[in-house]
Amino acid sequence: MFITSNINKEKLKEFSTLSIVTGIIMTIAGILAITNPVAGSLAFVLFLGALFIVSGITQAVITFKAHQKSLGAWFKVLMLIITGVLLILWPGSGIAAVAILFAAYFFVDAFASFQMALDLKPLKGWWISLLNGILSFILGIVMLIGWPFSAPFVVGVIVGVSFIMDGIVLVMLGIMAKKGAYDN
Repeated sequence: MFITSNINKEKLKEFSTLSIVTGIIMTIAGILAITNPVAGSLAFVLFLGALFIVSGITQAVITFKAHQKSLGAWFKVLMLIITGVLLILWPGSGIAAVAILFAAYFFVDAFASFQMALDLKPLKGWWISLLNGILSFILGIVMLIGWPFSAPFVVGVIVGVSFIMDGIVLVMLGIMAKKGAYDN
């Protein structure tokens, strides 16, 4: 239950509706990415490329206004824009690169989860962190074994699962916020 004594109930209601709608859209996008993982991978990398370009343009405006003579700031602008353009021009290579980054993330997550499991071991439920570590390690290995050929499939599935989970969380938060908005 939400504590709503200091929260504007109209804003909470607005948040709950937006959260539910966004969650539904993310869940649908996740399902689409899983049902067609190659298209999901392509869409993700193209979006990432566009995001890099927009970030580069935004950084260019900031650099122009505040750091015109900073070579490092202009280098960052250049790298953001070049990375975005390369992802858009060669999305297949971008998918392969993203797959390697995901594999690296899973290995780091695995070792962090193993450490957390060791830290939590006397407590109930410590094994959940251990299980997360084992699953993350297996995902990292699977991504490396088939790389780069499995990258278009694996990236789409991982992005799809992530979108589905985030979508479910947003829907649940929206439902909880909506209930909180009407509690007295």
